[in-house]
Amino acid sequence: MTLSSAYRSLYPICIYLLIMTPGNNAYGMDDVKPPVYASNFLLKQKDTGQCLVVMDEQEGCSSEESRLTDDCANSNRITFGVCDEKQPEQRWKFDFQKKRIHSLERSADLCLTRLSKHLAMDVCQPASLQQLWFFNQQDHLYSRADYFDPLAFVTLLQSHTDTSPVSFHFTDSETGDDQCYLSPFTGRVECAGFEVGEEALKQQEVQSWHWSGHWPWQATPTKLTEELHLGDFSNNHCLAVTQCHMDSVGQYDCFGGAKVQVTACQSVSHQVWRYDLVSKKLFNKQAGEQFCLSWSAGKLTLEHCLPGAGSQQWYFAQGRGSKYPERGQLRWFTNLEEHYDYVKALDFDPIVKFEILKKDIQGNDCGYDPINGLWKGLCAN
Repeated sequence: MTLSSAYRSLYPICIYLLIMTPGNNAYGMDDVKPPVYASNFLLKQKDTGQCLVVMDEQEGCSSEESRLTDDCANSNRITFGVCDEKQPEQRWKFDFQKKRIHSLERSADLCLTRLSKHLAMDVCQPASLQQLWFFNQQDHLYSRADYFDPLAFVTLLQSHTDTSPVSFHFTDSETGDDQCYLSPFTGRVECAGFEVGEEALKQQEVQSWHWSGHWPWQATPTKLTEELHLGDFSNNHCLAVTQCHMDSVGQYDCFGGAKVQVTACQSVSHQVWRYDLVSKKLFNKQAGEQFCLSWSAGKLTLEHCLPGAGSQQWYFAQGRGSKYPERGQLRWFTNLEEHYDYVKALDFDPIVKFEILKKDIQGNDCGYDPINGLWKGLCAN
């Protein structure tokens, strides 16, 4: 029996609503912690003593109907000025979850934006790469839009030729001690005098998965599977993250934008994944929990995890039973009509499935089932 055209058009919507329905299934909505901010810091250039400053606001300028009026564009431009801790136009706050920077002197719906020819405070847009900002292990600021040239945004600033890094600089302590602050890099209270050793920055094979629980974007409660391989196992093909050389930049700066590729299956950390059945995110063992598998703009990469980002949500098809080939296939969560578009970015045309690496004493799969979220095997929960 065939469905009428009206019912056929409703069918994908119904399936989508069933998947999104919260409850005891694996696909409940994200339960994200309240926003966490590093607040009231300067963005200071290392070699010049200059600071980022928002230009004087013209009278009557504000965000309206999700965009700025043309007359107000110049009043929200960013430039360098002599650092002055008393000037509110130089004070900023950082949203750890959304990776956005706000000015304490502008409306909360305005974000620091890396435009093509200058920097400005523009209306915040969901998942805009131009509004995603990060701090590396040296506390340097960089824009996600400048992945291949981290200092490119500095050259956009008016009448400024020095391209040395820009770093956060706190003038007030979060703890009552002027040596401690809430770090925009880690999201934790950090105190001066502790340096990262060179050995910690070198690339090493990850021996065990550490879920720290410190990262503010993390959804709660967490329901993680055991370690997985993802790939076309009939052909010995596994998804892997491009190896990253961490000697100079450190682990946390290494994997943002890293390409996902296909290699022969091995017992190596850059081929090992874990899946969070609550947030629907996939994490790579070598990269760690701060980076998530992402499908965006025709690229399959790792990106810094963002709460509720559709480009980072995945699920494994339930199918109609274990005998049906679609069961266990990796699918992109956001658009049901584009289940398999992500394979176009790979070097072959597979149907990507999962393989649970942890086994119980009888050799059966152990841990949460990525398809339905139920515990399987005889190992202890």
